[in-house]
Amino acid sequence: MRSILSFIDIHTGWFVLICIVILGILIVAGLWKYGLGLPLTEKEKKMHLPGDELLGDKKDPSMRLQLAITINAPREKVWPYLAQLGQRRAGFYSFGVLERLFTFHIYNTYSVVDEWQNMYPGEFMFYHQDGIGSEIQQVKQGEYFTSISDSRNPSKFQGAIGFIPPFAMKYFAWTWNFHLLDAGEGKTRFITRCDCSFAPFKGWRKFLTIFILGTPSFVMSRRMMEVIKNCAEGKIKDKRFFSRFGTSA
Repeated sequence: MRSILSFIDIHTGWFVLICIVILGILIVAGLWKYGLGLPLTEKEKKMHLPGDELLGDKKDPSMRLQLAITINAPREKVWPYLAQLGQRRAGFYSFGVLERLFTFHIYNTYSVVDEWQNMYPGEFMFYHQDGIGSEIQQVKQGEYFTSISDSRNPSKFQGAIGFIPPFAMKYFAWTWNFHLLDAGEGKTRFITRCDCSFAPFKGWRKFLTIFILGTPSFVMSRRMMEVIKNCAEGKIKDKRFFSRFGTSA
């Protein structure tokens, strides 16, 4: 016991640093466990879904993030919340306080707004007020929509920009697709699938992309899916929902 106390007393700076590193690892591990906590079935992972071809059917090296959740409501109850996704519309039903902390001017709306139900191919789904987002490619009302952002072929939608991370990359591209599958008995299987491709697709750039961009992406995506589930099932009407999860109406 004395030897431990002596070590702490003599090497306080190192001890504090080690504690910070361990705490950081635990936090990241917790975020990954939460963010990846909505896995697909093996059958769903193998399904070819609309939008899978947007990055050239895997001709470019790419990685995939996909989550799925079962909603106890039919697709027509879920779709209106998907149709109004976007920074300029209903937000992304996620951790609004954190989004604003990282400069995303997003305020979520948990009710269906008729004026925001007109999603169409060629429209741009803004994530950030500075123009980051993805262009809508395909829309099948009540079933799915697909979107892409590719710095090699940036959207021409007014206000949109082609995003390239500050890692000296040659290009950066990703898709973000949303699918509602009929699960029977009035239920819906909600799948979100995101493919990401960039170059160079290796080394520290790949690590930083997964760590810095991937971690918040799947954490926020899981939160979004859980809130959409609550909205479609009518649970969002409980005002305690907002105080319990720190969100704003």
